[in-house]
Order: sequence, then C-alpha cells, then structure tokens
Amino acid sequence: MKLPLLYLLRHGQTEWNALGRFQGQLNSNLTETGKGHAAAQGRLLAPIFEQSPDIDIYASPLGRVCETYTIALAEHRREPVLNDDLKEISVGDWEGCTKLDIEEGWPAIYNESQTSLDLFLAAPKGETYDDMYNRCHRFLSNLSGPSVVFSHGVTIRFLRKIAQGLSYEELSQLDNQQGSIYVIENGQESLLSE
Repeated sequence: MKLPLLYLLRHGQTEWNALGRFQGQLNSNLTETGKGHAAAQGRLLAPIFEQSPDIDIYASPLGRVCETYTIALAEHRREPVLNDDLKEISVGDWEGCTKLDIEEGWPAIYNESQTSLDLFLAAPKGETYDDMYNRCHRFLSNLSGPSVVFSHGVTIRFLRKIAQGLSYEELSQLDNQQGSIYVIENGQESLLSE
C-alpha cells in the first residue's frame, strides 16, 4: 500500500501502564512521566509543523490520547480530527486486569501466548488480529496526505505493520515507545526522540 508520510505518536505513560494493567478501551490518566512524554512529543512536532503547517492531524478519542495531544499540541494551537479506528485494541474481559490476573484466571491462554501481542489478541471477547488489521487498514486507506497520528501501543504497531508490509512475527517484535515519534516514509521507519 502506497501511503503518505506518517508521524505516529503513542500516548504518554498512564497510571495503568505503570501498574501493568491492561487498559484496552478503558482509560486511566497520564502519570507525571506521561505528561513529560507528551511535552517531549510537542517539542518534536515543532519542526514538523514549521515545515508542514497544514499537515493533517488525527487522534483516538480515548481519554489518555486526548490528554496527550492536549499537552503536545498546546504550543502549536492545533486540534486533531478524532477517529474511532484509532482506538486501542479491545481486550474484552481483560480490561483492567494485570498479567497475574490473566495467568491465574486464564492459565491455558496465558501459557500458550508466546508474545505480549499474542496475549492481547487472545483476550476473551476482545478484538482479533483481523479486527485490528481491518480497522487500521481502513484508517490508512482514507488518508489523503502527510499525517500526524496520536494513538495507542497495539494500534500503532498495526499501523506500522501495514505501512511497512511486515509479517506477524515482525509485528510482534516491534518496540512500543512513549515520548517519541515513529516516522514512516516510503515504507521505511525511523524514530524521532529527544
């Protein structure tokens, strides 16, 4: 898929990230560290907005992303278009659970999952690989030009997978940084960070 230039930003650290809780489509607030991540993203965005003042900006409507972009975009006086396709993966029955809760409550699923992504995608009543692929593909297919995108860890990994044509194994090994920006241009990824 030929795509425009993409700048992908994960929300800052949240209270539940710090506690190791699965958030899915539930929400918890940014920690002070998370607010620092968002401020760093704002600084990293400055030269991008200077070079492309009319660049499109999109964001997930979930609270932690809204809190992140509010901080990151404050100095730039910009507002994103909210898009439901950018929400985090639903982890169904596991939203609010820790890995220990899952290991104790669903030991077969926990033990069969080789990676954290396998675990997310195995959540009872949660979204599947196809669900995530389809909504991320739909979002990317509708882009009309270079775009800044605020979203979530698993969702951003799927966007990166599609934009780069990665295999499932490569998808499962992608890092998941906060406070930085993944840049994808012509199918090649780079990372902006302070």
